[in-house]
Amino acid sequence: MSVLWEALNNISTLTICLLLLSLAIALFYEMINGFHDTANAVAMIIYTHSMEARHSVIMSGIMNFLGVILGGIGVAYAIVHLLPVDIMVESNQNASLAMVYSLLIAAVIWNFGTWYFALPVSSSHSLIGSIIGVSTTFGLLNGFELSQSVNWKVVYTVLTGLALSPLIGFGLSFLLMKLSRKYIKSPKLFKSPSQEEKRKHPNFWARMGIIATGAGVSFAHGSNDGQKGIGLIMIILIGILPNYYALNMESHHYKIIQTKDAANNLAKFYADNNEVLTQLVSEKQLVSALKTKNTIAECDVNQVDTTIALVATKLNGIDSYSQLSNEDRWSVRTSILCSDNFFTQAQKTYLLIDKDKADYIAAQRKNLVSPIEYAPYWVIMAVAFAIGLGTMIGYKRIVHTIGEKIGAKPINYMQGTVAQFTAMITILLANILHTPVSTTHILSSAVTGSMSSETDGGLQKGTVKIILLSWLFTLPFTALMGSGIYICLNFLMK
Repeated sequence: MSVLWEALNNISTLTICLLLLSLAIALFYEMINGFHDTANAVAMIIYTHSMEARHSVIMSGIMNFLGVILGGIGVAYAIVHLLPVDIMVESNQNASLAMVYSLLIAAVIWNFGTWYFALPVSSSHSLIGSIIGVSTTFGLLNGFELSQSVNWKVVYTVLTGLALSPLIGFGLSFLLMKLSRKYIKSPKLFKSPSQEEKRKHPNFWARMGIIATGAGVSFAHGSNDGQKGIGLIMIILIGILPNYYALNMESHHYKIIQTKDAANNLAKFYADNNEVLTQLVSEKQLVSALKTKNTIAECDVNQVDTTIALVATKLNGIDSYSQLSNEDRWSVRTSILCSDNFFTQAQKTYLLIDKDKADYIAAQRKNLVSPIEYAPYWVIMAVAFAIGLGTMIGYKRIVHTIGEKIGAKPINYMQGTVAQFTAMITILLANILHTPVSTTHILSSAVTGSMSSETDGGLQKGTVKIILLSWLFTLPFTALMGSGIYICLNFLMK
């Protein structure tokens, strides 16, 4: 908090108000994320009467909190790197604020509206869609090519994860349900709450399975979706307060030495392997990043040796990033982004020709990016509390949809357990790969898979159709909404 406190003491009252409003909207977005996604985690627990609603949401809130705290920040920076933040910061502050508010407002409106109508849609899609809409509109209004306004490679990677994860959820849940029917002989586990009206709770094993997997989904949700909120807040802080958040101002002296050494080591690697790397550049296997114009940073694939050497030079002999000028802080940040992008590509290429060199690049990159891929502890805590609070307020609308409106018959205990287990495993796997995924999509797909596997089962086609259409339209609608809001705010702020 010391960095934030210093910033608040050195910026105008208007900027403070705009910053606090941005953070409030971002945290409200995370609350709505709780309405949508964490409600999915408690839906089975509440619907099957495995635990009282108030106890289940408290448990879910705690597991979400732990998930955010322990989940890391890899997914957060997959979100941050969707938007070339350099574009936002190198423009005037009004343009930066217009971009921040536009993407926030678009994501919040869509999430809140779909929650109100009890549609389990993706908070991830809404956030990514709004980022794409706002950044592409900014680029087009300022003379950039479409390819320059968004990191499209990151977008494709993220969208691939979002597209494949529901398919994995459906397939794995379908398979596990088939295996459960074959090897588990207890008929009580395959009953639904409507078939056991006289019982207050399901039997012990059904109850424990549903509670345990529900807790696991909550933890996994916090570790993945919580990071999206962290990434969103870092976009706000870097965009509005670049002098204080372009680099991790709280980095220890030894961390700075590690980053400087990594830059020197990668510069030497470039020199030692110049012939191979130059050939890969000529063959277009290694290409430039942040392809932007004019005064905005541009990564030159032919000047990587100069770029990485600049990082080492700027960090030589300093004990704190506060010793750098504001211009040098941003210069170091941009040079690290450019260099890391190049060596990320090189690492993937060397995996095929020399794994030892690929491992060496990976180890050096980890230390190189440490000053730009970070999150203050207060940001993590704020996001954790926001998701937990959202869970406790808005879970009721989604429970009925998941429990009774997807399948032709109410979901049974085994289906609920299998669906939650599948969602938990899929999301945790995505965390390992630093891929943002949708808890809503995965769990809804898992529920669909578990019900489709039953010989006497089936789906309510009307509900499934509405959910699929809401999934399909989320990204383009939020992109268009973000674009429209940005055009309006940009005009007003001029």
